[in-house]
Amino acid sequence: MNFKEKISIHYTSLTPTEKRICTMIFDNPQIIIKNSIVEAGDLCHTSKSAILRFAKKLEYRGYSEFKYAVEEYYNKMNNDQPIPNNQETVLHQISSSYAQTIEALGLLDYEDKLKELASLIDSYTYVKAIGIGNSAFCANQLVYSLYSHNKFFDAVVDDVQFDYLSNCLTQDYLLIIFSVTGSSNTFSKLLKAAKNAGSKIVIISMNNDSPINHYADIQFILPSSISNLQNKIVLNQLDNRTTLYFFSEIISYYYGIYLEHK
Repeated sequence: MNFKEKISIHYTSLTPTEKRICTMIFDNPQIIIKNSIVEAGDLCHTSKSAILRFAKKLEYRGYSEFKYAVEEYYNKMNNDQPIPNNQETVLHQISSSYAQTIEALGLLDYEDKLKELASLIDSYTYVKAIGIGNSAFCANQLVYSLYSHNKFFDAVVDDVQFDYLSNCLTQDYLLIIFSVTGSSNTFSKLLKAAKNAGSKIVIISMNNDSPINHYADIQFILPSSISNLQNKIVLNQLDNRTTLYFFSEIISYYYGIYLEHK
């Protein structure tokens, strides 16, 4: 996963200072490529510690690895970047970015996995759509979408529900987890309990490097919204949860097709 993809999936957890660091790096990557961590901190009007925290939030082990990743990304992209069209409206830029993400989603080889998931949703006694924070909307959307197919199950969207669910899991449970980052801090306890109980686990995220991925029986890694929308003050990143929300509708559609051919 390259530097910009990591920014995309971790964007919602960045502090205002970290978003400002992002904007300055996008505007001038040489800040990182050509300078020590102390110098980079000064150029970003922040501290060495803030730069290091930012690098580690993006899952780099330290500044050296972060620096190499930034340099590698910009060396690769230098000759491939399209010339920006200054005549485009912001509306057109936003729409185009979402369209590119959805098009990338449509090119993924997930046909068989989606058919399998539709079959599992139908066959399992207990189905839980799981999301925490803003990802809860995606989990709830899957629940609501399947109402139209007379399939009724619950969304699990907070820590209290996580704890109760962890204590009652059996092999009759199907867990469908929505998470942009695939945070191990959020899901590890639940997934360990699910694995021990023999529950079926489906993980839908955008982080191919997440440590929770090895728990998945079925895994969907979705494309992140990589947007060039930015200015000198604030980084503007399109919310990746829109893609997760869209994918919940895709699952519902496949479930409807499954029922028609059942």
